[in-house]
Amino acid sequence: MAGDIDRTLFDKAIDITATALRGAMGGQGSQPPSYAAELFREVWGALKEGAKDLPERSKPGF
Repeated sequence: MAGDIDRTLFDKAIDITATALRGAMGGQGSQPPSYAAELFREVWGALKEGAKDLPERSKPGF
């Protein structure tokens, strides 16, 4: 189950990073490519830290 949560968080981090980077990359005077990696690392770290506070899911069944 941890792998599923990590994959979900990873996908969400990609979405958030892509949204944040729209318009910030590629133009004259825009951020350098390393900015995208730095932003992703920050988003990924924040999501993983926040996920620690989520309650554990109970397993379905009897």
